Amino acid sequence: MPDADGFIQLFTVLAIFAIVLLVTYFTTRIVGGYAKSKVATGNIEIIDSAKVAPSKYIAIVRAASKYIAVGIGKDEITYLCELSEDDIVERPSGITSTFDFKELMEKAKARIGKNED
Repeated sequence: MPDADGFIQLFTVLAIFAIVLLVTYFTTRIVGGYAKSKVATGNIEIIDSAKVAPSKYIAIVRAASKYIAVGIGKDEITYLCELSEDDIVERPSGITSTFDFKELMEKAKARIGKNED
């Protein structure tokens, strides 16, 4: 016969674990929402960035009403140039790539089919 005390201890540990997970989840949501609201209301915004080497990026930053291109490395940020507002082409929100996933999958299937022959 299973030990009743062992079952109670197991249930208690699982309940505490679930409570800790819930508290962590809600704390993360609150802190993330606060940080996001602070970034959105500031005068500095990263418009776009591109990785050019490991731990090296080029970013377009809006500081107040000016657009600036900067190089970002591991320990430094380098001013590259100032851009006019006409030079900036913003991607619609939510679009991160110009690739069509379905098209890429079809190309991959075609390559796999050629290799099997």
